[in-house]
Amino acid sequence: MNDELNRLIQGASSGITSDLEELATRFQKMILVNCSLRLDDGNQVEDVAQEVTEQLISDIGQLRSPEAFTAWLERIIVRTCARNNKSNRRRKTLEIDLDTKESTSLINQLVEQDISQLPEASFDQNQAREHLLMHIQQLAPAQRVPLILHYFGAMSYRQIAEVLNVKIGSVSSNISKGKRNLNRRLIDEL
Repeated sequence: MNDELNRLIQGASSGITSDLEELATRFQKMILVNCSLRLDDGNQVEDVAQEVTEQLISDIGQLRSPEAFTAWLERIIVRTCARNNKSNRRRKTLEIDLDTKESTSLINQLVEQDISQLPEASFDQNQAREHLLMHIQQLAPAQRVPLILHYFGAMSYRQIAEVLNVKIGSVSSNISKGKRNLNRRLIDEL
């Protein structure tokens, strides 16, 4: 964990409002992605993500050490999703069909949010991003999903491995292969 994030977590734990807001904003995408992957009903994602954020804000004072923040937040996400998951109340990770329209929709939603948070971005930058994303969508699902979760969802390799129920080495390998394939596609276009 870097020093800035450590300081931010300590400040939020101490009740510093600006640090708390920054922390909630910084982890918003990770919360959204995790909720999307754990809930049966896609219509619940934003509400449950908001509930997780509210719990993060109200309970951060109970965090024992900044190093435990990620695991602590993931426990909140898992518990909140399990409680809200109407069709399956047991705590288990959902199997994800990487070729479904729902996973493509989630990816598009993350990308749109990422672009929309850059109001100063010029038209050319947005076109370049959309072009890159078109190529990302063409990658094999095993490469595409970890790549998007890491770069657009701000998730660590460990978090991705837990969410997808695979080994960290597989996540690392698939992200590397995805980047190589993406580079190859872009170079071939020149």
